[in-house]
Amino acid sequence: MAALVVQQLLEPFTASSHMGLFGNGGDLDIYRHGGLQLLRGQPLYAAPLAAGGWFTYPPLAAIVFIPLALMSFSAAKAIWMLVSLAALGAAIGRCAIVLGYRADYRLCLLCAALSVAAVDIEAVRGTLWQGQVNLVLMAVIVWDLTQPPHARLRGWAVGVAAGIKLTAIVFVPYLFITRQCRAAVTAVAVAGATVALAWCVSPVDSVAYWGYAVFHVERIGPLAHPGNFSIAGILAALTAPAPMPTLWWLAAVAAASGLGLYASYRAQRAGYRLLAITVIGLLTCAVPPLAWGHHWVWTVPLLAILLDLVARTTGQVHCAWAAAATTAYLAVFMWFSAWLYQTSHQLAPEYPTYVAAFDAAIDRMTKSGKIFAVATQPALLIIVAFTTIALPHTRQRATHASKTGRMPSSSTSSS
Repeated sequence: MAALVVQQLLEPFTASSHMGLFGNGGDLDIYRHGGLQLLRGQPLYAAPLAAGGWFTYPPLAAIVFIPLALMSFSAAKAIWMLVSLAALGAAIGRCAIVLGYRADYRLCLLCAALSVAAVDIEAVRGTLWQGQVNLVLMAVIVWDLTQPPHARLRGWAVGVAAGIKLTAIVFVPYLFITRQCRAAVTAVAVAGATVALAWCVSPVDSVAYWGYAVFHVERIGPLAHPGNFSIAGILAALTAPAPMPTLWWLAAVAAASGLGLYASYRAQRAGYRLLAITVIGLLTCAVPPLAWGHHWVWTVPLLAILLDLVARTTGQVHCAWAAAATTAYLAVFMWFSAWLYQTSHQLAPEYPTYVAAFDAAIDRMTKSGKIFAVATQPALLIIVAFTTIALPHTRQRATHASKTGRMPSSSTSSS
């Protein structure tokens, strides 16, 4: 409740000028118009859609959103809001069960309360506000990859998610290096099936996407935009107005990928499945050329891990560190972005749309301010990865696993 009160003071949920939580849905409208383009036999990638933006996802995404294209925008917004909130609650509930909490009515009440508070997280709020697909994809991946190792078709969600949003394919190397080969093969096979399905439905759009659109990031937005919370966003902000050096980006992505995969390997070998999956989820946001703030919904399972850490930690010093880490997380990822809303809302009467107001607010930022803004989310990946590697339990249990050749039971782990 306290989190909601603070959020309401900083960014009112019912604000005008499309700033409120329920007042936008712009990305959802693009998804819907993608579905309409398919139904009408019109190209997906030739020009911006009637909703006002380019369709930037693989063709399967347009197929998936055809049902919402058949109803009014208001009805689609209401339904998709409920679906996204349900996905948020389901993801938190699944995280709690994986962390070892009993599935009873008390857990349901706790997860409901945490889901309400999680709306404050900038990535969650942005996803709900834009009508984005991020929460749904995150929830199905968490549910799928936390199933027992020999569960039938485990890995399918990664394949489907990659067919809708390409960045989910980063989970495949994680599955391979942690010896979850059957799940990795399933993910690749399902991803291939989604490409084949989309090709059968719309071969012209499939050629346009895989042959052209996927390589043109500028269709999504400028790399130097302060809303680009990726490694490329940091480099673009550092080198602006000059173009971002591609070799710098490739080197940085390779380093971050190596760090993230190694951290997830250590966590998985130590039995911390949820932590391993979360690290890779954060990596899927850091390595693409462009990642908006609402892409970082993997901060939700991270919050569950932090809260579990606070609940289980003993010793005054350790408790203080756990509480400090959780407080820092809440301050940065719940309320740090409020400054942009405040400035944009003040400028909104001068501009025709919220996008123009946001752009005007961003133009007022200094270069150092832009660099600091875009670095917050990728820095989270680095901090979590290094912390995971440094944890005594991951070192000791991973060493034991390498000597015995057996993976520790995840049922005995806390994350």
